Amino acid sequence: MLRLRRLREGSIFHRIHRKSLSPLFFGPAGVVPLQRYDDPAGGYKMLYLALDLETAFGETMVRVPTVSDVLSSDVAMRARSELVATRALKLYPLVDAGVSAHGLSFTELHGSDYRRTQAIGAEIHAKTQADGVLYTSRFNDRRCVALFDRARDAVAIGAVDGAALLAEEALTLAARFGKTYVDP
Repeated sequence: MLRLRRLREGSIFHRIHRKSLSPLFFGPAGVVPLQRYDDPAGGYKMLYLALDLETAFGETMVRVPTVSDVLSSDVAMRARSELVATRALKLYPLVDAGVSAHGLSFTELHGSDYRRTQAIGAEIHAKTQADGVLYTSRFNDRRCVALFDRARDAVAIGAVDGAALLAEEALTLAARFGKTYVDP
């Protein structure tokens, strides 16, 4: 088994989320898995975080790489928040040898078929005491965290709680990913 990585207490995370949901929403709402490390059986929930705002924007607003535009209407439905680690986090690394240890390549890890990554998430949840998974964004190669709901107490809302993403911010962030911010 690979050695868990630690993120220190006080670490700041960024999240872009639907305005209708709490920044601390662990999903999905139902039992059907929707995201990369969601439980295939629907038994536990996940909270997806990025270590910087740019990566949070990419993971949320640039979901389909072939789509060249980020619509202002999509941005308007979202808010940005910061979360802070209330204790040290133990994360299972899927950023280097951890990928190969599961018989995966980064191509598969970053693919759009989530069945394998969901199965790996379930295995990590069942066989380790990890608070979540440390993984690499498929959009800018920076780190992200998928936190299991058993670590719900490990994060709290930080200095930014549900702030609107301003048009200027969205324009700049979209451009970082080669996308055009469109205000229809």
